[in-house]
Amino acid sequence: MQETLLDPNRPLRSPLRYPGGKTRVAKMFAPHIPPHTEYREIFAGGAAIFFFKPRARKSWINDLHPGLYALWRTLRDDFDAFAEKCRQQDGDRRKLFNYWAFERTDLMTARGTDHLLDRAVQYYYLNRTVWGGRVVFDPKRKSRLYFSNPEGWSRLDKKLAHLEQVSAKLQGVRITCQSYEECLAGATADTFIYADPPYYRESLGHPTNQLYDRSFTVADHEKLAEQLNGTPAKVMVSYENCSAVRRLFKGWRFVPKHWKYCGRYAVTKAAKARGEKERKVTGRELLIMNY
Repeated sequence: MQETLLDPNRPLRSPLRYPGGKTRVAKMFAPHIPPHTEYREIFAGGAAIFFFKPRARKSWINDLHPGLYALWRTLRDDFDAFAEKCRQQDGDRRKLFNYWAFERTDLMTARGTDHLLDRAVQYYYLNRTVWGGRVVFDPKRKSRLYFSNPEGWSRLDKKLAHLEQVSAKLQGVRITCQSYEECLAGATADTFIYADPPYYRESLGHPTNQLYDRSFTVADHEKLAEQLNGTPAKVMVSYENCSAVRRLFKGWRFVPKHWKYCGRYAVTKAAKARGEKERKVTGRELLIMNY
């Protein structure tokens, strides 16, 4: 990678389209971030808060999705090869989508450091061109992986210039693909942990309608609250604003936030047939803090 001049305190946007991501609202969260020397984002996803905030002396981002892990690792360690392989994805975008989504399913089951470069390009290409940015590797939910955004691969040079800045910010950052519990070990009072777990309401719906490759059960949400209550770190959690979540974090500080969700519409198909216009849903969420 060519030498990149980057102020680690400079805010960056996440390079990903990510369902439930916080890129558009990171600025809203920033005033609530406490002083810290170590930062851990235990459900990184698009890592919007990591990229927006000043880089801490020590940083750690973690996500269980193997494709995401491959992307962040490759951007950190092998940007030039990643950029070159992205430039080779030139041709019919639907055919390229079908290649990465349905012909290279072997990459979806790879773990660890196997085939990191191909896995990184696969994840990034699918994320840019799939419906809603949802990259679902679960074969039982194959219908969720469909091509709908061909323009997502346009202006590639501009995207790669941004990704080079992303790569620079990832230098020295610990990147893992493991359970969040493992990411809590060894935290101190100087550690700041940001947790953006799957939505609570996702646990109550049908699995095929869930946003993420790996969602939570109600018991998982309860366990997360218990684990976070036991850490000496400063913790900020973002969740939807509902009574069940407030009960889980009783005694913590709640700051309600609201914003317009991307790609979520209040108008049903029946309402659209009646001529009603689509309107984006206003998300009502909570920042939950133990400090």
